[in-house]
Amino acid sequence: MAQGKTEAVTQDASVRAMHPGDLDSERDCRALLGLFVKLGESLRGHQPQDRRLIHSELLAQKVVFHACSILYLSRGTRLHDIPEAGVSFVDHASILVVARPLLESVWAFHQIFVEPKTEDELAFRYCCWMLAGFVQREKFPAMTGFGKEQLAKDKQATSHYREELQRTQVFERLDPRAQKMALNGKLWRPQPLRATAEAFLGKRFGAAIYAWLSSYQHGDALSAIQIRATDTYERQRQAAEPALLLVAISLSQMVEAYLSLWPHASLVVDRYPSIRMLVKAYLQFAEVADAMQSTEQNGQAQTVR
Repeated sequence: MAQGKTEAVTQDASVRAMHPGDLDSERDCRALLGLFVKLGESLRGHQPQDRRLIHSELLAQKVVFHACSILYLSRGTRLHDIPEAGVSFVDHASILVVARPLLESVWAFHQIFVEPKTEDELAFRYCCWMLAGFVQREKFPAMTGFGKEQLAKDKQATSHYREELQRTQVFERLDPRAQKMALNGKLWRPQPLRATAEAFLGKRFGAAIYAWLSSYQHGDALSAIQIRATDTYERQRQAAEPALLLVAISLSQMVEAYLSLWPHASLVVDRYPSIRMLVKAYLQFAEVADAMQSTEQNGQAQTVR
């Protein structure tokens, strides 16, 4: 990052210092979550001309659910109806497990509904995304009449989205192998998740944090070792702090995404200038974090010399 741009961030009186230790992530999460919910409420009564955007709102709702769950769990788990167990802890392991689908939902929202520059590209990504869900559910062994009826409907939906997908120019330009992957719902992500993490969270910060969250998702040794290391309530709260930071970053990215899809929603944001500054700060976080880490590494290299 250029020096002038760094100074512009740190000197802006409306934007707090960007070092993680200077952020109040929980308070900021509450403010950003409140703003994002208000954005969603502002769309009530507005029927989108593009019916595909209805699914974008459902994906945004999934982001809100994950964000709320992380906030709720960060305040501690207590089972008052089982006093013998003495349960009182911050379940940072579950918080970090939820953080990964939170991020992936935000990325999917951008990749499917925000990034496409043409109608053809939007149609391609949207159909691939829908197929990723329906093709997977077709494999579920239905045991009830309702389940079998649902599978029959899913097959109809699969046929529809495959037909729509094959009409796109993007699909026509794919080689046969890639076309087969797209028709089977295996080509909806435009790039690997690691690359996506770097794009949304910064090259250094993104890859590292995604690998760490994946450790908790899959239950490898690191997640178990860190549970042992967080043997006090305070340490458990500290271990959950990165997830709150990710919630704040994710909600800020979603606010910006909503404004790009529904410009009239800016009227809502304009009523909360201080929260708008929060959005600006968290959108810059990854860039500033990368710059800080690069500066630190350069300093260490000079020390070694």
